[in-house]
Amino acid sequence: MVLVALAPGCHPLSSLQPFRRRVSADENLGRLERAISGLTASRRHSPVRQASSEDDSLDDSSKGTLGLNLLRDVTEPVIEFIFVHGLGGGSRKTWSKSSNQYHYWPKEWLSQDPEFGCVRVWSFGYKADWNERKDTVLEIHDFALALLGEIRNAPNIRRSKTKIVFIAHSMGGLVIKQKKAYILAQEDPALKELASRIHTLYFLATPHRGSDLTKILMNVLKVSYGQKAFVAELERNSGFINSTNDSFRHYAENLQLWSFYETFPSQIVLTNAVIVDKSSATLGYAREHISPLNADHRSVCKFDLPSDPNYKTLRNAFITTIDIILSEISQVASETTKLQHDKLVELTGISEAPINDLLTLDDVRVTGSCEWLTSKPTYSSWRTPWSDRPPIFWLLGNAGAGKSVLCSQVIRDLQMENLRCSHFFFRHGNDVNSSIAGCLRALAYQMATSDGAVLRKVLEMEQESVPCVQWDERTIWQKLFLGCIFKLSKPLPQFWVIDALDECQKFSKFLTMIAKIPSYLRIFLTSRSTPEAQQWLTSLGSLVEPYQIQSEDLLGDLGTFIDSKMSCLPVSDGNGQLKLKENLLNKSSGSFLWVSLIIQELEQTYSEEDAEEILNEIPEDMNRLYTRMLESLPSNERAIKLTHCLFSWTLLTRRALTLSEMQCAIKLDLNQTVHNLVKTLPAICGQFMSVDQGNRIRSIHQTAHVFLLHQNIVPQLAVDEQKGHARIAQVCLKILNGNQLQGVHMQRPKSGLASPYLETQLLNYAYISFSDHVQKGLPEDQATWNLLCTFLNTKIPTWIEYLAGRAKLYHVTRTAKNLQLYLKRRLKSMSPLSADKDLLESWIKDLRKVSAKFRANLSLSPSSIHNLIPSLCPLDSMISKIYSPGQRGFLVMGLKEKSWDDCLTRIDYQDEQSCAVALGDRYLAVAISNGSVLLYYRDSIQIKHTLIFGERAKTLVLSNDCVYLAASSLRKAKIWDNDSGTQVWDFDLAHSALSMVFDAEYDFLVAATQGGYTLCWDLREGLETERWEWSKNIDPSSNLPAPNRSPGKVLLSPNANTLAACYRGLPIYLFDVKTKMCIGCCQRKTASARGSHYLVDALAFNPSMEIDVLVASYGDGELAVFDKVSTNLRHRIPNVFAQAMACSPDGCTLVTGSSRGSIRIFEFGGTEGDKLSLVYRIDAHEDAVRSIAFSSDSLYFADIRSSHCHIWEPAVLVQNDAEEGSQSELSQGSTVVPESSDIGEGPPEAGITAICCDDIGNYIFCGKLDGSVGFFETRNATQQGVLYRHALNVRVTSIAYNKHKSLLMTADESGRILINKISFSGLGEAASPVGDISTEEPIRKILPDLMGNGLIVSSRGFANLWTLQGETKGPQIRLSGEDGDRIISLHPTSTQNFIVLGSKNFYVYSWANGLEEQPVIYDTLGGLSLMVTPPTPLMPSAPENRELSSMTTLTIPLPPINYIAHLFPSLSGTHFLLVWPAESLSAPASSPIPQPLPDPDHLGSKIQQIITVWGTKLLFLDTNLWVCSLEMSSQELCAKAVKRHFFLLSEWQCGVIGEPFIIDFSGSKKEFFITFKERLLVAKRGLDVAEQWVLP
Repeated sequence: MVLVALAPGCHPLSSLQPFRRRVSADENLGRLERAISGLTASRRHSPVRQASSEDDSLDDSSKGTLGLNLLRDVTEPVIEFIFVHGLGGGSRKTWSKSSNQYHYWPKEWLSQDPEFGCVRVWSFGYKADWNERKDTVLEIHDFALALLGEIRNAPNIRRSKTKIVFIAHSMGGLVIKQKKAYILAQEDPALKELASRIHTLYFLATPHRGSDLTKILMNVLKVSYGQKAFVAELERNSGFINSTNDSFRHYAENLQLWSFYETFPSQIVLTNAVIVDKSSATLGYAREHISPLNADHRSVCKFDLPSDPNYKTLRNAFITTIDIILSEISQVASETTKLQHDKLVELTGISEAPINDLLTLDDVRVTGSCEWLTSKPTYSSWRTPWSDRPPIFWLLGNAGAGKSVLCSQVIRDLQMENLRCSHFFFRHGNDVNSSIAGCLRALAYQMATSDGAVLRKVLEMEQESVPCVQWDERTIWQKLFLGCIFKLSKPLPQFWVIDALDECQKFSKFLTMIAKIPSYLRIFLTSRSTPEAQQWLTSLGSLVEPYQIQSEDLLGDLGTFIDSKMSCLPVSDGNGQLKLKENLLNKSSGSFLWVSLIIQELEQTYSEEDAEEILNEIPEDMNRLYTRMLESLPSNERAIKLTHCLFSWTLLTRRALTLSEMQCAIKLDLNQTVHNLVKTLPAICGQFMSVDQGNRIRSIHQTAHVFLLHQNIVPQLAVDEQKGHARIAQVCLKILNGNQLQGVHMQRPKSGLASPYLETQLLNYAYISFSDHVQKGLPEDQATWNLLCTFLNTKIPTWIEYLAGRAKLYHVTRTAKNLQLYLKRRLKSMSPLSADKDLLESWIKDLRKVSAKFRANLSLSPSSIHNLIPSLCPLDSMISKIYSPGQRGFLVMGLKEKSWDDCLTRIDYQDEQSCAVALGDRYLAVAISNGSVLLYYRDSIQIKHTLIFGERAKTLVLSNDCVYLAASSLRKAKIWDNDSGTQVWDFDLAHSALSMVFDAEYDFLVAATQGGYTLCWDLREGLETERWEWSKNIDPSSNLPAPNRSPGKVLLSPNANTLAACYRGLPIYLFDVKTKMCIGCCQRKTASARGSHYLVDALAFNPSMEIDVLVASYGDGELAVFDKVSTNLRHRIPNVFAQAMACSPDGCTLVTGSSRGSIRIFEFGGTEGDKLSLVYRIDAHEDAVRSIAFSSDSLYFADIRSSHCHIWEPAVLVQNDAEEGSQSELSQGSTVVPESSDIGEGPPEAGITAICCDDIGNYIFCGKLDGSVGFFETRNATQQGVLYRHALNVRVTSIAYNKHKSLLMTADESGRILINKISFSGLGEAASPVGDISTEEPIRKILPDLMGNGLIVSSRGFANLWTLQGETKGPQIRLSGEDGDRIISLHPTSTQNFIVLGSKNFYVYSWANGLEEQPVIYDTLGGLSLMVTPPTPLMPSAPENRELSSMTTLTIPLPPINYIAHLFPSLSGTHFLLVWPAESLSAPASSPIPQPLPDPDHLGSKIQQIITVWGTKLLFLDTNLWVCSLEMSSQELCAKAVKRHFFLLSEWQCGVIGEPFIIDFSGSKKEFFITFKERLLVAKRGLDVAEQWVLP
């Protein structure tokens, strides 16, 4: 991870420039000597120094300070050099030959050396004095921890991405080795980034294997100075040395290593000797650089001058390291650039700027033209960044006036000034180029590629967001722009150039958006001068600088254009040219389009007379000109067919087709092969069609496009839109139904294919756009229907895989919407009871559900649509019926659903109550009664953060961009940053906040309180900015009753502009929050006066600007709809009894929840949208609905009730989303009978809380929430009965089965353990009581010994060994310590022992007495048979145990245990994985502490749950809920050894907070057992499906 320092204005997606010019080492060394010539040395020494010389020249005060010391800083550091001294040294002393500042070379020499211009230099000091006269217990490991802590806490290092190089002398080398091993051994994701930055280690005379002279020093210390633990560790081949080397070798592959050894002896006491010889100073690794230095042990790091040969050797090595790092940075930067671009493309759906349109216009624009615009003062002031002139320049002109060409000039002008410019060209009739959403995505893409700050901001959003292509224009504007790009703290000026705004599908909506733009953004618009444009000019007022193109503005450009074409026209002399030019200008009426078309026709003439005749005949009106052009096209039958085909495909397709795509379309449509379409096109289509720079065929102008679609002058060339769409749909479906789709689904088609494969040229268009043409075509066309049915029944999985592999799954949902519209139109020509109707309805539902339910899985594994997903779909779904592999492939038994459920996810909080809910497009937030707020990923329902609120939250609200979450309770409100999970602000409240809303730009949070006032907090400063008491703003003259008590219900509108307040016995008050005025009261008239003001249970504002209403639910069951402006009652519906309500953000739907758990969905209709029609009902038969929250796309909603939370996706929401038209085209009130859905009958059965498997996998024993213990047969996943029960409704928390004695042991939350002997028979199973143990603590887990004589009982924080008779043995075993949490496991090689493992230590205990023992070593693993003769110390003979005691001998084979694995929690909230080989846990007591397998890829942070160890494989569940296997036989944990098999659904989780899935595995059957509520699911042949795992 490297931070590339870029110059201002440079962007990370531009090409990386070289870091610096290389110069020779001698040249730089000479510069260095001259630079430090002002420093003088006190004396010079020979290379061989006396041992005492250092002490003579440096006193104790010159040793240097402790800790990390910055010696040299640079402006843009790329590399950190950290110097670490050795035994008896100091942070300065070790690196200085004398006390003179001149000799402190890491500080003085490196700072003057130009080769080290990108290097920041540090020195680390620690207390390693061997000659202090006191004992110390400090070890080298302690020094390493100190160094680690200093680096982690150094802001300059922590906040950067620099590479780290350690230079260590003597024992300092062991410190940095221990540090590196320590970081990676911990596998803590919190340290992952730091560890990855360590690049190179320099060892200067480091005793890697210890030193023989250490014993002499230790003897001296014993007599004179006291014991020093860190000195003892330096003894040759000590336990510390061996352990460090063994750990270090696993990580050395990723490091650059340089080892320098001494060659001169040092004077030690009365002798001379080499302190660290070459064999100890070198590691012997393949990639190690080894070099001698002509110096003794101390002098290898002390030098007289930069010209010292030893210094030159070391310096040259340093320069080599710098060069290597800079080279790697260049490569990483290039790879990072590509990765960033790929992520940007995936998010925006845009892979390049609309450069083809710009290049085409550049070709049209003549040099010297358009300068009249760029020279105008109004334009110049607009172009000036941060100008106080209006930010929007709006150029208006008639059709054909050259507005697009002027746009191209503006773009090039901005680019010439190095201003960041993004552009878009709207095109009428093209679905892609006429939508606001497409425009906004293109602008975002260009802004990100031109501005690194925008790119980083957008990519932060990409990490957890669905692609923007799935959002509508409102969502893109709010989240991508208002909530992301416009949030930059220090933005750079940006310019937008947008052409042909009048060709945009939703002209007014776009202008509404850009009315609120930041000050650094300036926009250039062009459009025709329509009445709507004039109206908006008035509305936008001072934001716009309008300019109407005048005829005189264009005369010069028209003349320049004509002059550029004059050489091709049939005139010769100057007078003739001038006359022709004047004639053209007089007739042009300022239309470039007219002049261009006429010149093209004149170019086909050969005489001046012909040219004059044409000018006299050609009409000046464009429609009459188009008619003339149309009538002049070839009229023979073959030509007409080809022309009609080209017109249809050009005018009706969603985007412009390329030449090769059009050739394919003609071949499939007419069975004609056109080789040279570029030449054929003008001959067949005249001037109506052109080919742009991207080889795409387009109509010449929007006016020509409209003319051709509506003309009937030449009937043979008239384009019938419905018939044309039907024909295109048939061609697309033929391609998809052919063999071309098979086999190319995971590769991109290549251009230039031979004719048999020509249709693959159109494949990309067909798989994305076929449904658009189906729904726009003839609904009664049987040919289209037959082709569609063939596609649905044979090609759906391959089509979905194709889309998923290209990150375009959103087209599945879009296709479902299009087919819904097609079905609605087709119903008019078919029977309501038709089987065709049922077939298509089933497929529409399947496509919607597959896209919603399996989107994340398909994104990871597109092929899962073939071999996994069909088995997880309901039995009656089409995809299951047709594509399920059945008994041949992956199968999950126990799934009983026959049809799709409207409920996507159900979360059960067991003992906690759900209190509040908020739903966004990225997250789901639920507050529960223990004071926590759980933040989930919406799609996977995996917990992202558990936020501590401290008390029950009454209100939750997510900002629309899902960046912030706010919660409030009786006396406080908190705001969190969702990405990091950190609390941003904490506010005290005097009264409870009943309603909260984030403002549109997320800078403020507005709350309405029970105290009758609103609060507004500035989220940038964390300050209250406004407080308003609304009850004081009721005008006394209005005769409205003044409330004299606290409100019962208060609701803010989504934009925080309106407030509704309800008081007992009073009407509903409406207030305008902006103007601080009371709008009026909403009340209804009923038979009784009391009924008029009945208690209000729920309120909901419709967020649509076109439907300005408030909906109220009264206690008598009635829904009332009030006009928000006039407060008049507009509509009422009785007997709804809604206790919770929510309106969809699109304003189309109202959802209500009742006290009986039923949900009703109403649709807003009527001429003004104020009428409600019931369209759907869900009868859930559960507790009362407390709260409802909608997602921002209006397709999902969540509710909370009792201890549950649901996410719903009723089909009716998607159907509404698929309807055509806007809110201004609302349908009249409907009398259609509503559909209903029944979710379950009566109370649910008790869920399973614990399972275990018998020895061969035929039976699964289970404990349940109600205390019952039963069993399932795995062959059919059905429960066979109840074996016995604990106390009623006391949850079973753990279960274990001993196969040798057929003992089933179950524990519950009250601390009770029941032990039963299980008897197998042909009629089932029977349980006979053996033991009943009561403990004092709730039990978390039980672990029986293999012989069935005792068990370990784990509670909160400790464990005990129990006999089956209820006696404890030995002391309590702590499950936490200095090394963190600990686990208990069977001993891998001894049935007499069990082990306790922590992240750093392990302990061996005896089953006989529960006491700690020394490790026992065995010769073989996994094959022991022990003879045990009862009674044993744990199992005395007793009458109640006669059946067990009757066995005189018991032979118990030890199950093979090759590895023990566990996930340990890390400080960062994730996990790190430790896996110990069994043999390392069976070593003698004198052996080093067992070392886990190295984990260089930090797999633990990507693991959700360990399932089991099976042979040499670790089976686990990753964070994406995929069951994976890790092959560990290579003795290293690496991602490339992981295979991904199948995934689990999030709703299968057990529902207890903090607990994972309840899952078990049978190795004999290779089957997985998962619980789902009260059911058992059996996953068969899951391991048969395997693909390479990719780090999540």
